[in-house]
Amino acid sequence: MKVFITRNIKYILVILTVACLMLFFINKKEGFHEDEIFSYGSASYFYDNVFRPYGIEDSTGEFVRKNILKGNIFKNLKYYLLDHRKEMYGLIEKYKAAHRPVWRSPKDADDYLTVKGWKEVVNYPISYYNQAKDVHPPLFYFLVHTVQILFYGKFSKYIVFLINICFAIPSLVLIKRLMEKMGKEQLAIPAMILYGFSMGAMCTAIFQRMYMMLSFFILMFISVNFDIVKNNYEIDKKTWRWLGLVAILGYLTQYYFCIFAAGVAFVVFINVCRSRDKKRIVSYILGYLKIALIGIILYPFSINHVFFSYRGVGVSVMHKGYLEKLSDYLSLVSYSFSLPVLLIGLILIAMVVCSIIRRREIGDFISFVSLLFIPLIIYVLIVVKTAPEVEYVHTLRYLMCVLPVISILMVLSIDLFIRNIMVSQVVLIALTVGISIYGLATSEPFFLYKGYSRYIEIAEENKNDRFVYVGDTVFNHIQSMQEFAIYRESLILNEGQLDSLTDNKELETEDEFILSIKKYKGDEYILEQIIENTDFKDAELLYDDDGEVGCIIYRMKRVENEV
Repeated sequence: MKVFITRNIKYILVILTVACLMLFFINKKEGFHEDEIFSYGSASYFYDNVFRPYGIEDSTGEFVRKNILKGNIFKNLKYYLLDHRKEMYGLIEKYKAAHRPVWRSPKDADDYLTVKGWKEVVNYPISYYNQAKDVHPPLFYFLVHTVQILFYGKFSKYIVFLINICFAIPSLVLIKRLMEKMGKEQLAIPAMILYGFSMGAMCTAIFQRMYMMLSFFILMFISVNFDIVKNNYEIDKKTWRWLGLVAILGYLTQYYFCIFAAGVAFVVFINVCRSRDKKRIVSYILGYLKIALIGIILYPFSINHVFFSYRGVGVSVMHKGYLEKLSDYLSLVSYSFSLPVLLIGLILIAMVVCSIIRRREIGDFISFVSLLFIPLIIYVLIVVKTAPEVEYVHTLRYLMCVLPVISILMVLSIDLFIRNIMVSQVVLIALTVGISIYGLATSEPFFLYKGYSRYIEIAEENKNDRFVYVGDTVFNHIQSMQEFAIYRESLILNEGQLDSLTDNKELETEDEFILSIKKYKGDEYILEQIIENTDFKDAELLYDDDGEVGCIIYRMKRVENEV
């Protein structure tokens, strides 16, 4: 152990420093995006993958149980897998319309966020079932459920962060391994610094989703394929087992893994075809077909997710033009590395040109570069077209998994211009350290949701009051789950359900309640409707948030009607 530490002390110091920096930023995180809260609820909540405003029963699940899961099990499975979405969702919408929003207790909200009781602890199938109703595979949610057990009964931002840091560290180790396999061990430290200290890596670590896991499995998949290149594209049984394991785990983490993996497999396949060995070519194709079949058997719901869901292929509606959307992605790469996107592009283009010019000199090195560069380009071009359009900041999630690849390529690009190994190492360390310091001094990560601590303070100060939240009642309201877990009871409405406040039995005995309105819903109109149609006509402004959460909070006080 002592010899190992002495030999790898510089790598260990880089990794520990990166981990400490990630811990520093997670400590600054105050709130969550609704997708982040979904990570917790869908992993463990018995009734549904989303916290519903109209009761504890899960509308989709109840409808499926009562109306679909009857009779022939194979017929039911076919119905659910092929999923007659328009028919089923149409019926579910009618079901929801017949169920009015109800007051939800703090216990209801806390149950959504935490694992409690022996039945919940062992209920891993709920993660699988909840994700079958969503559009993502379940592996990440199994891990969230596991760490929730360790935090038994407590909600904490450190639950998913612990998962992320456990994949961030081996991702940095894999960057080192990839450099060694390319014969560029002296470039490992610069590549680890460039990625590890980047704003992109910090965002990936504090964003409470599966993208750090995805980064790890992409790097692992590249590593296995590097072994195939080094073995002259011969694939033995042991390599196939590793390839299959990594591919299936990546696939069960996030479907975008398949895009990058397909790019890698394509590059290797072209080189296998160059051997003109028909047996090897057929073996390669059959090997991947077996892997795909195993993945589908393990998670058959992916068929519907990928091909027929609202996030499936060919369903993406582009409100922006392709080039405009591509520009957003490139600007986020620029943000991630604190460098002008033009400079990053020139570095990568120069690497391609230099590799072609020096192809005889650098030999097999081109094969390694092609396994990084070509899948990267394929991935970005496809994801720009197929990924859903979200807020600009959240578009970064679709690039997080390839940021380590970009880091490696940038370091390799600069190294190609410098013939002297020692000079190259010194220059690259100086450059990457300088870039990292500049980025950390001039930027901060996305996803901190600063200002949400004030929401929690208001909730704690008024926890004996009832809480009315007006926003979208489909999904986005779960961003405020921590508030629902504090107030005496919460009523979650949209702007079309304000009549629920008129003659509301629970409010009849109240002198006041706390009102929170999503600003994009039009707070002035909603406030005006409440004042006109209830006895609560005195609105005291408590907080007006123009930040990422974007709610305006009032204390609504009763004013008795004059006789």
